[in-house]
Amino acid sequence: MGELDRDGPLTQTALGERLRLEKSTVSRLVSQLTSRGWVRRANRGGDGRLVWLELTPDGRRAAGELAVARAARFADLLRNIPAEQRPAVIDALTTLVDAASGQPATADVGGAARG
Repeated sequence: MGELDRDGPLTQTALGERLRLEKSTVSRLVSQLTSRGWVRRANRGGDGRLVWLELTPDGRRAAGELAVARAARFADLLRNIPAEQRPAVIDALTTLVDAASGQPATADVGGAARG
């Protein structure tokens, strides 16, 4: 839901690519979100083959609540890491996210790998 909340309507195919999920998995997830009333399917641009997904007002509210809960959870996790180790942990996580997204790491001025 975060992708749809942040970027607006997406095709089911585009959502699957962004999330790196198989077509069948995306279809199941979208069906669940639709049954909860959080996502609706729509046709746009006259091409009936493309199914666009967009958040409903309830979906936007749920996405916002999930984002707040996720941010609070990460803040709690970060507080449990000793303050002097936090920069190294954040750098390592940034490198991991960059690697997962296919971005090559580059060295910054401090010598830490960054994407």
